[in-house]
Amino acid sequence: MSHFILRTADFDQRHRVAEFESMAATVCKLVIEPGDTAYASSTSIAVLPGAVIADTVHSACKTRRTALLAAETGDNILLHVPLTGGFTIRQERGAEVTCQPGQIYLDPSEVPGLAQFTPESSHVLYVCIPRAALLAADPGFNPALRQITQTTPQWRLLIAYARSLHAEAGDLPPDQLQLCAVHLQDLLILALGAEREAAQIAQGRGARAARLKAIKADIEAHLTQAELTAGWISSRHGISDRYLRSLFAQDGTSFSDYVAGRRLMRVHRQLTDPRHAGHSISQIALDAGFGDISWFNARFRAAFGTTPSEVRAGGLCR
Repeated sequence: MSHFILRTADFDQRHRVAEFESMAATVCKLVIEPGDTAYASSTSIAVLPGAVIADTVHSACKTRRTALLAAETGDNILLHVPLTGGFTIRQERGAEVTCQPGQIYLDPSEVPGLAQFTPESSHVLYVCIPRAALLAADPGFNPALRQITQTTPQWRLLIAYARSLHAEAGDLPPDQLQLCAVHLQDLLILALGAEREAAQIAQGRGARAARLKAIKADIEAHLTQAELTAGWISSRHGISDRYLRSLFAQDGTSFSDYVAGRRLMRVHRQLTDPRHAGHSISQIALDAGFGDISWFNARFRAAFGTTPSEVRAGGLCR
């Protein structure tokens, strides 16, 4: 994976705008026309096999994709996802539209166009996926582009997965990056409304992976709470208990085993942390979400091959 970070602050102040514009034209295939105030921008770009994700924050400006730059972009679908702020955009053979948070602009990247960002600051996520990846799943797939779409649960799933992948891409090995890019493509297929066969394939790969990732993050956020049950999580994510069980089964575990494992790891960390030396083992276990101390002790020994007391003694004596 290649990772680019473009920041106006990294360029010499005397030539900052011109040098940044030159770099943006090379990497992003855009000409930038700053607003009246001092222009500031910071963009982080992750290049994966089969996808590009960019997260950018910048001040008011115009961005122009000339015919020459458009010809260099390739045949891609580019999603503009404003997180704060917003913009107006017009591309050839399309009407001028306004895109705000909660909306997505679907951009055929090979088409010239002009976008204007009028707020003092805008934060926008961009996701670029080759059209060939979509056609491979469904040769007849021809989504309507150059238009605004409202976010749906399918779009929100894609956006959350893209932001998470952008943040973690630098730490993933190439084979997992490749798999994550396929998941991202699958989520786009679902969000755009592919035909049934392609959608079913996408549902089985990308949607499952993204949903399981979101569920695991939710578990981590509520790990110590007593209401953390399969039914509670299923309800929060709008899925059935059976589907939840199948997600974890395909991951090689079960919901209850996964939750218990995360709670055991929490207890293990605290037993070796001097800041928790004044708390009893039972209290640490109860605070982690275990309601039965005997069951906790048995699971702990099975997981770590030793007792909680031995772990505490060994960890605090180092």
